Parts: sequence; C-alpha cells; structure tokens
Amino acid sequence: MPNAALRHDSQCRCETDHGQLNHEEVLPLFATMRQDCPALKMLVPDDLWPRFAAWDVKGDEDALHRSISLLALERGHLSRLTSPIHRFLLEGSHPRPGLRSQYTQDLQEQWMFSEDPLERHRRSRIFTGRIVELQCAAWLESLGWVINGVEAFRVGSDIEATKAGERATFEVKAFGRQDEAFVSVLKSLRGQSAVRWTSPAAAVNYLLFRAYESAKQLQVSECGRIAILVIEELSWRDFQRQLEGGWIDWANPSFLGHDPEWENFLNSQRSRYPQLRSELASVLQSLDAIWVAQRRDGFEYQQETVIVPCDRASR
Repeated sequence: MPNAALRHDSQCRCETDHGQLNHEEVLPLFATMRQDCPALKMLVPDDLWPRFAAWDVKGDEDALHRSISLLALERGHLSRLTSPIHRFLLEGSHPRPGLRSQYTQDLQEQWMFSEDPLERHRRSRIFTGRIVELQCAAWLESLGWVINGVEAFRVGSDIEATKAGERATFEVKAFGRQDEAFVSVLKSLRGQSAVRWTSPAAAVNYLLFRAYESAKQLQVSECGRIAILVIEELSWRDFQRQLEGGWIDWANPSFLGHDPEWENFLNSQRSRYPQLRSELASVLQSLDAIWVAQRRDGFEYQQETVIVPCDRASR
C-alpha cells in the first residue's frame, strides 16, 4: 500500500466529536459534513446520495433498519467509522493510488435498498465486513503494529503488518447477527411469537468454520498467519460460554454434535471445501494464532482470547 506509514495531515470535520444527536438533526448535519468529507463521499457518493437520503426520510417499518453511517453520527462515534477510511484509503481528498474499484464499490452503503428485510440484513453483513477490516487495521496500529498493506490495494490477506521486526498477515472475519436471530426479531416486531434458540454446538462449529476459512486464505503466506474473529456485542453470548469453558480441543479440533441444520450447511460448502472435515485440524494448525475479539457498541474492539492451535516450530 503506497505511503502506508503516513497519516492524513489534518483532521476532517467528520472526526470531530459531535456528541449524541436527536434523530431530526442527523440527516441535515450528515448532508453538510458529506460535502467536505471524502470519507463520507466514499461511503455515500454523489450518485447514491439522493436515494440514500430519501430512504432515511421514508424510514423502515419492517425491520427498523437504519444506515450504519447515520447511526454512527447520531450516537456520537462517526469518527471510528471514517478515520480508518481517511487513514488507509485516502490521500487528502483523493483515493490513494491503486485503490481497487471493486473495494470502492463494496464500501458504498447501499445494502438498505433491497426490498426484502432478510436480504437487507445479509447485505448489511457484507458491508459491515469491509468496515470491520479497516477498523481492525486501525486497532492493530493501536496495539503497536505497523500496517504495511490492506486488501483494498491488492489481492491477498486482509492486512499485512509488522511488529518488533516480525511480519504477519491477518484475515478478518466478522460475526454479525445470524439469519435465524434476525427472523426472530422480525417476528417480534410484527407481534408474532418469536422464540429464539441457538444451539451452543452450532455456534462452536460456526466459529471453527470461519477460522478454517481464514486459515485456507492465509496458506499462501510465508510469514506469520493470524485469524481475527470479530464477534458483535449482541452475538457474544452465543459464543462466550463455549470459549470460556474450553469446548474446543485445539490440539485436535472437530465439529461437535449432529445437528441437521449444521449438516446441511456443511454439505452446502462441499464445492468450496471438499476436504473440510478431514483437513479441519491440519488447516487450523497452520495458523500461528486465532484472536477472538468483541466489537462493542461504538465500534470499540476488545480482545477476548488468543488461541495458539500449533507451535510454529513444530511445522
């Protein structure tokens, strides 16, 4: 990434603490700030703005969805959304040279335009995944890492970084509210019976699967390999007991139980990962570490645990 060690020179208005705002204040202030903020214009470019603003004015009665950018401004933490964009993707008011067009497209906040609430929810997770990658790069900097590259500029790992002379590649996986939990919320909003039940074993299995995905993507790396699994605060309770209780044998990890829905999910992944079951342990052990972090309200990141699947020296 060009000039990765440089920060933007001056603070943008979007990085000023506006405090918490009333709902009616948010869209007009956002519109004004957006005129002078290249990060907000990256999130909501000019050709998207009329539709974006109209959608917010209309509101969402089905699922009470709201723009992630507008909510960040309303709740007083917009800078944690925009600062990583300024930091890693922009040089002053312009995109850094080499910024991939597909990445720019993915970073536009237009997930809310889907008619179906469940499809909106799924698309919002994809958009959030991009934001989480950039926020994790900023978080790594706060932990003393020097960021050498991010996926926005090349195909490969999400983040490349150096600390104390050691190079590492990072793959970031964001865990948002799963479809079943979202459907339960929808039913509740409609006054319907909404009983939510999440299998503890299924949660463990999903965590193992996302760690496996990260390891597969990092296999080409010749330096340190670290998976960062970021779990939203609302979803943390689905994983906390199992992680703290040592449900996973990291020396020989395997999927737990025989839940039919989980088996269906595994079957759906056969074309992508035909050896998933047989190579789960060996692939996970190719990682130097798995970081499990919680993303709290306000885009604050807290490392909950660090797992070392295999000693590097034993490879």
